[in-house]
Amino acid sequence: MAINLQQAMDIGKYLFKQRLSGKKRFPLVLMLEPLFRCNLACSGCGKIQHPTEVLKQNLSPEQCFAAVEECGAPVVSIPGGEPLLHPQIDQIVQGLVDRKKYVYLCTNGLLLEKSLHKFKPSPYLTFSVHLDGMKEWHDHCVDRKGVFDVAVAAIRAAKSQGFRVTTNTTIFTGCNVEEMQGFFDFLETLKVDGMMISPG
Repeated sequence: MAINLQQAMDIGKYLFKQRLSGKKRFPLVLMLEPLFRCNLACSGCGKIQHPTEVLKQNLSPEQCFAAVEECGAPVVSIPGGEPLLHPQIDQIVQGLVDRKKYVYLCTNGLLLEKSLHKFKPSPYLTFSVHLDGMKEWHDHCVDRKGVFDVAVAAIRAAKSQGFRVTTNTTIFTGCNVEEMQGFFDFLETLKVDGMMISPG
């Protein structure tokens, strides 16, 4: 996945500093989960199966900042659930950007376009939109029709407003290789800043 020059240099400095101090093990990325709640019920995800009392919980911005400070990693990935459901996600993200952390906010894209006004474009903020393939396959994977179109529209809107956007794709057993090749060619036309691919 492509990263900008500033991010590469800052992470390089962080690695050098850790090595110079003699540390053999140190965190590079913190996975910060401010909530488990989601607006989808994908068959491959078990997070929404948590008890209702857990799904109703949110970490406060202060709890998020404390975790980030304790960890010290330069990169913070915010998955979910769906982080954009968090009522204070904009405060959390801005607080991390102010701390010069490289934030990857993971989203299924359903709430992204209408949430863009809450955020400011920054080299420290990247929206990572989950897309598992072209329309029919992606909507099948997330068990809801129309999600692909909404997510693609959100990517275009975010890019037009100057935000960094990457995609996150899970390759499931049974996917068509030629169709996936066409899918990645399609992502290139959206001018995304990077693509992350993982096996399902």
